[in-house]
Amino acid sequence: MSTDRQKSFIATLGTRNNQLHCLDALLGEKAFITSNLVSGGFFSGRRQKYEVSHLLGLHEEATTKVHPPLTLYFRHSRFGYTLYIRSKGHHYGKCIHVNKEGLIGAFPEPESTSFMLLNSNCERINLDHIKTDTPTLYLQVRDSGLIHPHKTHDSDYTFIADKGAIPLPFTLNILERNAPYLNHPDEV
Repeated sequence: MSTDRQKSFIATLGTRNNQLHCLDALLGEKAFITSNLVSGGFFSGRRQKYEVSHLLGLHEEATTKVHPPLTLYFRHSRFGYTLYIRSKGHHYGKCIHVNKEGLIGAFPEPESTSFMLLNSNCERINLDHIKTDTPTLYLQVRDSGLIHPHKTHDSDYTFIADKGAIPLPFTLNILERNAPYLNHPDEV
C-alpha cells in the first residue's frame, strides 16, 4: 500500500482547447466584474465592481497573454487531493478552493478544498492508477459536483465551478511523482 507522499505529484493542469489559470495570469492584468444585480439608480446605489483575479478561468489560447501553464502540487490524503499552486507569481503556495458561489480559485492555505480524481468512467482514482504522464481525467469537489465551465450573467469570463453542469475533462502533464510536501521534504 503506497503512502500519501507516493500518491502525491506535481503536474500542469489544463484542458484540451483552453488555457486554465488564475484570471490575472491569463489576462496579464487584474480582472474585475461589475455586478448588474443593482441597477445604479438613485434608490439602489452604484453598481458594484469586484476583483476576480484569483479565480480560475478558461480562455482560448489565442486570446491569452503568453504564460506558462498552471502548475499544481497534488497533495494526497484520505480525503482526496489538496491542490497547491506551484506556478511562479503571487498565487504561489495558495490552495485551490471553492468559494461560497461555487467558483474555484486561489485562496490562502486555511481555505482549501479536497478534490477527487475520476477516470473516464467516473471512478475515483489516485496516482497509483495513473500509468501515463499525460492522462485526461475529471475533477470532483469532495462531497459536491464535478468541475465544469461556468459563465455568470455579469461577466465576459469563463470560470470553473462545481455547480453541476456538464463536466470538463482536464489534461494533466505529470512533472514529478512521489513529490514531497514543501513543509516536510524528508517524509517517506
